[in-house]
Amino acid sequence: MQVKQLKIYVAAAYTPATNDVHDAPRAAYRNTRTAIRAGLQIMEKGHIPFIPHLMHYVNLEAERLYPVGFYYDYDMVWIKLCDAIVRLRGKSKGADNEVLWATKHNRLVFKSISDIPTISPGSKPKLQRVNPEDVPRR
Repeated sequence: MQVKQLKIYVAAAYTPATNDVHDAPRAAYRNTRTAIRAGLQIMEKGHIPFIPHLMHYVNLEAERLYPVGFYYDYDMVWIKLCDAIVRLRGKSKGADNEVLWATKHNRLVFKSISDIPTISPGSKPKLQRVNPEDVPRR
């Protein structure tokens, strides 16, 4: 059976599980690192991950704070473009809601990285390079 390359959304906890404000930055960083590592494993299986946790770094650079609702909306824009979702372990209301949306909209839902099929080495599509000059300007 030929496995097609999938765009896979990584759903996992971002915010800390406790209210300890001193641990919050570390917890967010640990959760971001976990999501990145999952994304790398997805890439090794031949698929294209979307890792919403990378907004952690955008948030650190932002001149102002964005409300949590902004991030939930941001995530939903991207999840709609994905073929599948993988739900990593850990308590997360946001990730649980993303899985509910994916299920309701007939996306593949993987409960772990090991559930994701690997594309055989000979059939792995290569990402296509885009010449910046070919991208239409607004």
